Amino acid sequence: MNILYLCDEYPPGQHGGIGTSVRTMARQMVKIGHKVVVAGLYSPGYGGEDEFEDEGVKIYRFRWGLDGKWFQQRRSTIVRIGNRILKATGIMDLDIKRSLAIYEKKLEKLIIDNHIDIIEMPDYNDYIRFCKSYIPFPSLPVPTIVKMNGSITYFASEAGKQVAAPIFKMEQHILNQAAMIASASKYTAEKSAICFSYPGKIEVLYNGINTDIPQRNIYRHPKQVIYTGTLVQKKGIYQLAKAWNIVNKKMPGASLLVFGKGPKQKVISYLTEAAKNTVIFMGHVRTEELYDYLTASAISVFPSYSEAFALAPLEAMACGTAVINSNRTSGPELIDDNVNGLLIDPDDITQLASSILYLLNNPGICKALSKSGNEKVRRQFEASKIAAQTLQFYNDVLSRTK
Repeated sequence: MNILYLCDEYPPGQHGGIGTSVRTMARQMVKIGHKVVVAGLYSPGYGGEDEFEDEGVKIYRFRWGLDGKWFQQRRSTIVRIGNRILKATGIMDLDIKRSLAIYEKKLEKLIIDNHIDIIEMPDYNDYIRFCKSYIPFPSLPVPTIVKMNGSITYFASEAGKQVAAPIFKMEQHILNQAAMIASASKYTAEKSAICFSYPGKIEVLYNGINTDIPQRNIYRHPKQVIYTGTLVQKKGIYQLAKAWNIVNKKMPGASLLVFGKGPKQKVISYLTEAAKNTVIFMGHVRTEELYDYLTASAISVFPSYSEAFALAPLEAMACGTAVINSNRTSGPELIDDNVNGLLIDPDDITQLASSILYLLNNPGICKALSKSGNEKVRRQFEASKIAAQTLQFYNDVLSRTK
């Protein structure tokens, strides 16, 4: 089968769960004998190569017309102000329309040149967040599947907010023109169907993870706890900081490693003076290095408020680290409480702290949960198994669209 994945955050470069999951699945599909091409329309300042190959996967990064050196510092104040001006004046919308039209032609050529059978694209498309007006994604000439990994509308709804009408309309259009829709979790499927009043069937296809992590002789620190994720409220890091004050008071010898990008000073502001000395901010590291730290930690904590499908807990489970995970959104689909991890309410600081202390004080239970968690991730979320399920779904779609 010849597969085209649309992705505007394929690594290396700034990416989230969509980029990671697309790369994992694309590599896996190549490994089992399929031809895979990945293409995306990248917003200004993303950088990186326009074309490259990744373990047999051919990647194309197409750019906006506005892209250039001026946008390279994407998070700087001057670039953000510039983007607001371009959006307010309508210049950005004009460029998006032109760029999207060019992108459509390039995709059509890729489809012909590579004899593409099927396309998979996410419900989240980065260009949409920059739009002031309605600029629909083009219809493509082969069956297109939409994989729900959390649209702008979905996450806004989870936060109790509304999106601008053009954003909602563009994301609804993407779903309505799909041959079929899949979702990275049951929760996201159900909530997205409500958000968009979507009446059709949505197949649940979890994102996969490579569980064959090289076993290295790394000492596991019995009092070391780890958090991996962006340092923003949605991920529950501020709640973890508050809970850590309780943990530190009752167990001063415990340490917390925090991995991820974001304003660490805000996290620090929630910590007591004593607790500050036991929290180490590690920033962003390579995946291989992160896996070593996960393997060296007794417990991993993910008190997130909103996810479509969280890869971080699965990475911890694959590394044999006991997981404390949020009971919100798709959390219960990843963790069976008290079987292969613990589920907590991120709003309950006392419960979060007591769960950490419970595992730190009971290493036997901690080890049993980590073993069971490792078994579950291998059984249910291994990339090769997800790839087989995905291929069956693709074949079903193609048989229905002939």
